[in-house]
Amino acid sequence: MVLFDRASREDFYGSVASEYEAAIAQGKILTKEVSNRAITIGGLFTMGVSFAANGTIITSEQNFLRIFPDRLVGNISLGLVQLDQGVNPIAVRDAMRSQLDRDVKILTKQEFIDLELNYWSEATPIGFIFGLGVVMGFIVGVVIVYQVLYKDVSDHLAEYATLKAMGYSNQYLFRIVLQESLLLSLCGFLPALLVCAILYRITETATGLLMELNGDRIVQLFLLTISMCAISGTLSLRKVQTADPAEIFE
Repeated sequence: MVLFDRASREDFYGSVASEYEAAIAQGKILTKEVSNRAITIGGLFTMGVSFAANGTIITSEQNFLRIFPDRLVGNISLGLVQLDQGVNPIAVRDAMRSQLDRDVKILTKQEFIDLELNYWSEATPIGFIFGLGVVMGFIVGVVIVYQVLYKDVSDHLAEYATLKAMGYSNQYLFRIVLQESLLLSLCGFLPALLVCAILYRITETATGLLMELNGDRIVQLFLLTISMCAISGTLSLRKVQTADPAEIFE
């Protein structure tokens, strides 16, 4: 008897969820096969796939050892300790660490989540690919915004030269271009955020992976956008700083 994840990929076990619901409606029992053993689908739950698993079932310890006969009873990968209401998990963690061997990792729920996140982001090729994608996207964004600002500065070079001839410093001109770059980041961020949310939804539907555009990630994206536009504004200002008003108005 097992529980089947209804969010598993369809090509993993086919339409098990729909078959189970149809069997329940007809008063029948749905059976499948795992590792050359017949299993009965006793219910459904929703969790979703990951980079490591395309489908998930939950079963008892005894059935787990039947499905995987090579696994020994003493080979435990992960254990869960449930605490009573109001118990401090940090205190329990420290107490267990003082009594168990060092080869046993005692982690709180958040520490375990952080461990998994760090593993997939730092110790796997997937994390490197995603990180490289962020860096390349940042560089491409800097180049595109730089081209926009450089064209605008070139079109208004006479105005900037006039300001320099009137005694305005390069720092003042830098603030003008920087303000323009920040306006570009503000005007472009909201439409880009909407497009990003749509792409997240499409990716989640196509792959089954959980895609969350939470508040922390939005803030990070906004700060990266501002930094990208600020760098582009700084680079585009070089033409103004080197411009000679006497040469422009000859």
